[in-house]
Amino acid sequence: MSLAALLLPLMERRTRTMTSTGKSDGARPPTPGLKRMKRRNGREDLYWVADEDLAKAGYTPKTVRIFHQWPDDIEKISLICIKQTAEMIAWTQGATSAKTPFAMGSLGFLAHQFETDEDSPFHELRESTQAFYRHSLKNVTGYAGERQLAAVTGRDIRKWHKTWIEKHGLRGAYACIQSIRRIIHYGCETGDAACIKIAAMVERMEFKAPGRRTNRPTFEMIQAFGPKALEEKRPSQELALLLQFELSLRQKDVIGEWVKAGDGSRQGIMDGQWRWQWGLLWSHIDDDWLLKKPTSKSNGSRIAEHDLKSYPALLALLQAVPREKRVGPVIIDEKAGKPYRAAHFSRTFRKIARKAGWPDDVWNMDSRAGAVSEAFEAGAAAADVMTTATHTQMSTTMIYNRGKVVQSARVAELRQAKRLEKQAGNKTG
Repeated sequence: MSLAALLLPLMERRTRTMTSTGKSDGARPPTPGLKRMKRRNGREDLYWVADEDLAKAGYTPKTVRIFHQWPDDIEKISLICIKQTAEMIAWTQGATSAKTPFAMGSLGFLAHQFETDEDSPFHELRESTQAFYRHSLKNVTGYAGERQLAAVTGRDIRKWHKTWIEKHGLRGAYACIQSIRRIIHYGCETGDAACIKIAAMVERMEFKAPGRRTNRPTFEMIQAFGPKALEEKRPSQELALLLQFELSLRQKDVIGEWVKAGDGSRQGIMDGQWRWQWGLLWSHIDDDWLLKKPTSKSNGSRIAEHDLKSYPALLALLQAVPREKRVGPVIIDEKAGKPYRAAHFSRTFRKIARKAGWPDDVWNMDSRAGAVSEAFEAGAAAADVMTTATHTQMSTTMIYNRGKVVQSARVAELRQAKRLEKQAGNKTG
């Protein structure tokens, strides 16, 4: 049963019994849990009071002081009462955290439920995807969280989108829209009528999507990075970059990721409650320097296979690691003595990249695109490039192909050569 369905009877009961006259007043917004106390000096204090049985069962807070005037601020009083009652009901459902500044029925409250409801599809997402939605939902609720779902219109969403473009850019604004779509779909699953209405409306709305990235590092930029990494005493950064650029590996498949160990076990590489996963291990490289790495994108179903002897510069870096240290993760944060946290790796990488003359709009994640682009520029067969990148569709491989000018120039050269050959044949004939 949805939270709204559990809350409604309590709201109705409290609203009927807690009005200024003790009688039902249908003209006023609901104020579940409201209690008005008159003092001897004539002052009237307002409190939200928790259900007596739930308070005995351990729910807190039992009372909340409301600093508004009755009945002038009835709308504000109503929002506080609804919010407090919603948190109390969420507590009865065993919610891990019902604390949210947003009132029941608002966009912000729905976003909170999306993240905390144990039955929400949010918990089926990858850790990195969850982090993406948390970030974009903060931008959504920071601007439109107070808006009641029942009052949301298409015009509202378009106005929000324009504001988000100004504040977060086109890419950030599009992420906000995608996050709204996601939480509204969750609301539809709970049977919320307002969400069902919004979903039908948003389905007919179109928003400009950000263009695909076109930047990528060149081999010369990769070469410039290594010496600067050594100056910073970060050989791990040079090795990580070469693994990505030479082998077309994703960053996560090189440095791994840290996730909350929700199962309570202590297996694997741990740091408090965090477990490291998906990174490159020395056990993925055999004695003949053949690398076989299950990819994170495929949940391990696809294997990236490379003969490292075909990459002299990369092989030299790997062989420079003493044999006794070739255990566990390949890439280790020199200062922490553990695999990198993604944010720290990115900050360290950017510092070195700037010293190496990289533009700020060329990112570490573009290294994979650099590998694919260089392969096409070298004349590699498309099918071979797709296999190297462990893609399942050629269309995906072509997204990573960012060397189209060089490649189109080579096509032009071949066409011109063919024309000259034909013209020469006609003259001799």
